[in-house]
Order: sequence, then structure tokens, then C-alpha cells
Amino acid sequence: MKKDFSHMLDSFFDDRSLKKLLYTLDEYVHRAISPIYIPIDVRETKEKYVIIAHLPNAKRENVHLQFIDNTRLLLSVVYDEQTETIDDEKKMIHRQHTYERATKSIFLPYPVHESDIQASFQDGKLIIQLPQKKTFIPIE
Repeated sequence: MKKDFSHMLDSFFDDRSLKKLLYTLDEYVHRAISPIYIPIDVRETKEKYVIIAHLPNAKRENVHLQFIDNTRLLLSVVYDEQTETIDDEKKMIHRQHTYERATKSIFLPYPVHESDIQASFQDGKLIIQLPQKKTFIPIE
């Protein structure tokens, strides 16, 4: 009896349409619960304060940086991807459209004028540079 039930469960979950449904539900829950995380690195030298946002799969046209006030920037990234798979043998077309948007507030270490902020996008990294306003005291 135990074997029959186990076999019945295996055959029930082997159904491809059910697997596809479970995969779709899992993907939906994952996207709804876990937002896109944007890792940020900060580097400081005597001349500059540098903020690096790592955006490995983003395209330049989908990255936006907004000056909110003299102590805060708002980074917005949109991931918009469409994929299509055609299987002529099975006469199947699979289309998927993924749209995700992430925002992150970046708090500046001190008040900065908008004209003093420089930003560039290279190799999946948004590099934000501010003039250094801190005074470093040499230690002997």
C-alpha cells in the first residue's frame, strides 16, 4: 500500500503541466517577496568620495540617478527582458517577459551641490564621485 501511494504521488508530480504551474508560482512568490538588491561600495581618498553601485545586468538607458536634495540621491534601475523560445519539432513557442524595478536611496556623507556630483556608467557599475570635503589630519 505504501509503495502504491508513493508511486501515485510520483506520477502526480511528474505531470509536466503541474511542474510548470509550480515553477510559475515559485517564480511569482520569489519576485514578490525578494526585491532586487543593489550592492553599494564606498571609497574615500583625500580628493574624492566615490560611491559605486554594482548593476551587472543593467543597461545604461535603464539606470537613472536623481538629485533629491543636497544629502540624498535616488538610484532607479529597470530590468526589462523579453525572451522567446521556438521549438519547431514540438510546434511550441515559449515567451517570457520580465519587468523589475529597483530603487535605492543613497545618503551622502555631507551636503553637496548638484553641480559638484559626477556620475558615469561603466562595465555594469554606476560610479558617483563627490569632491572631498573632509579634512584629513596627518598622523606621525
